[in-house]
Amino acid sequence: MTMHHTLLALSLALLGGNAMATFPGSGAIEARPDPANRIVGLWTTTVYVTPCQGGPVFTINGASVFHAGGTLGETNTSPTTDRGPGQGIWRHLRRGEYKTKFRFFTYQSDGSLDAIQEIATTTFLNNRATQYEATVSARVLNPDGSLRFELCGEATGVRVNLD
Repeated sequence: MTMHHTLLALSLALLGGNAMATFPGSGAIEARPDPANRIVGLWTTTVYVTPCQGGPVFTINGASVFHAGGTLGETNTSPTTDRGPGQGIWRHLRRGEYKTKFRFFTYQSDGSLDAIQEIATTTFLNNRATQYEATVSARVLNPDGSLRFELCGEATGVRVNLD
């Protein structure tokens, strides 16, 4: 192992604690072979939500990145001037089942904070770890933290591959 690889492995160990570097000749870095990490990667998503009391269904397309160790990032097709990035956490419950929670901020046209959105899912990964289905529960909060309304729905995800 070269000095560069040794320093990279040490940096990964110090930063993530849950990631392990392997160097099979090509210098590739892989997540630990932990069953929980089957969800790690980039996913395209389609979310269908409606007000929990009933109403029109909204479709949202986006992307989620699950990081080894239990953090995630999320974005969608909403204009970036209207919302910030989604950041959150995930936890493996049992084979193929995960809980996630993330939040993002939305803004008014003058740039002031409009709302805080908190989204929780129960996600079920298929056996090949190429697709998932999820139930969605979302709360839209006013800037002071009081509840504005709740959304309920479903989501699907498809893993993005290099091929």
